[in-house]
Amino acid sequence: MSDNPQSTTIIKGPWNDIEDGRLRKEVDQYKFLHPNQQISWKAIEENIKNRTAKQCRERWTNHLNNVNKSRLTEDEERLIREMRQNQPNISYVQIAEKIPGRTALIIKNFIYRDRIKAQKSALRIRQKMSVNNIK
Repeated sequence: MSDNPQSTTIIKGPWNDIEDGRLRKEVDQYKFLHPNQQISWKAIEENIKNRTAKQCRERWTNHLNNVNKSRLTEDEERLIREMRQNQPNISYVQIAEKIPGRTALIIKNFIYRDRIKAQKSALRIRQKMSVNNIK
């Protein structure tokens, strides 16, 4: 991005196919020129007009970089639960690194859904027990 804040307008909202294509091209080119280095999203941002480094990183990480968006398999769900049970403070990123094609965001969403499901189940059990005790 240029130093002049008025030179470009940051787009907020959905990416289009042209922007996705440009981002893929820039990331591929960066990886070719800088093998074995982490991607510099600031460098990518320089060539992607109207999007910030953060937007580029999040788009790449959560949508374009070989992301498997299908439902988690039973094995993946079991692995996530086991990892969280064995290491309660493990991060979503650390879990995602162990499951190819899955992002930290996918892991986080699963964990929250799983937690809500467990809470609802526990609540139903408590309600049934209360009703049975009244009779």
